[in-house]
Amino acid sequence: MKKYLLILAVVLLIAAAAFGAGCIQYIPGQTVTPTPTPSETMTEIPTDVPTQVTAVQTQTPKPQMTQMPMHQIDGSGTMQTWQIWLDPGVSIITGKNYGTGNFVVWLCENGQHVDMLFNELNSYEGKTAFEIDDAGYYTFDVIASGTWQLIVDGPYDASIASFNTYRSNGIMFITGSNSMTSAPFTLEKGVAVFNGYYQGTDSISATLYVNGVSAGMIDSDSRGPAKTQAVYPVQVAGSYTLNVDTTGSWGFEVTQPLPVNPIPFSSISGNGDEVTQYYAITGDQMLTMSNSGTVPAELIFYQADGTVVGDVVIPAGATDSKYLLKNPKAGGTVVCLVSVSANGAWSVSGTHS
Repeated sequence: MKKYLLILAVVLLIAAAAFGAGCIQYIPGQTVTPTPTPSETMTEIPTDVPTQVTAVQTQTPKPQMTQMPMHQIDGSGTMQTWQIWLDPGVSIITGKNYGTGNFVVWLCENGQHVDMLFNELNSYEGKTAFEIDDAGYYTFDVIASGTWQLIVDGPYDASIASFNTYRSNGIMFITGSNSMTSAPFTLEKGVAVFNGYYQGTDSISATLYVNGVSAGMIDSDSRGPAKTQAVYPVQVAGSYTLNVDTTGSWGFEVTQPLPVNPIPFSSISGNGDEVTQYYAITGDQMLTMSNSGTVPAELIFYQADGTVVGDVVIPAGATDSKYLLKNPKAGGTVVCLVSVSANGAWSVSGTHS
């Protein structure tokens, strides 16, 4: 009997212990949802899941201009400039030379000469235009003996012809004293205009040479001081020199103008040597001319490529000289400038014939 009571007591103790360990407090009148005791867990980090990457196309940014909207390059002596980025279009370059001697500037692409922009002598400041077809890095090859500056502005949405007032193959100033041969300068095929002065009192002659061969007389005066304007039709592009024979100081401004916005031809007049602007001449023209000089005056009509349209002589002292200027375009319009050689006042008027 005692044995059974002892077993029963042990069973009751075990049951009570189990009930006490799992009991939840209960408050009458409330419904309680059992809250499990939190336990520590480990978060598994997958290592075999591939990461999806979306490719993004990138572009190399265009280099910024050194000075919006211009590049300014300062240098000294002969050197090739650092690279600058140029976009397609027409740009204007200002060249300033503060030294003496040659001032030559080439536009370069990949180290190769592309376009000669300036070919000047001594102190100089001027502008010219150049055109870029392909955007990219460009440099300038400069030949000089002193300090200089280049300023590049652009590009402009315009044709190169719009900027011929800047270009004129640069404006070259050739100066000297007494008899000498100038430094080489470049002329392109077409019309070259020489505006010269002579401050001495002796005679002067100026002869143009190309590749060491005489190409023609530019000026010849029996006595100075004198001024002259002359046109030379350049048939062969290349390097030229000017051989001057005189005593005293002299100088020439050399340009190669192109026919920008020519005006209709009606009449022209002047005194002494002169080179006119470009005129649009329509059809044949009956010219009425006068010349108060003591020697015959000569008028040569040049197209921009150097072709002579007409060579007209006005007799000395003439007041009503007539000449029929035939148009080579058979009734069309031809654009010309006129080179006049005279020692007095002259005039020319034209009527369509």
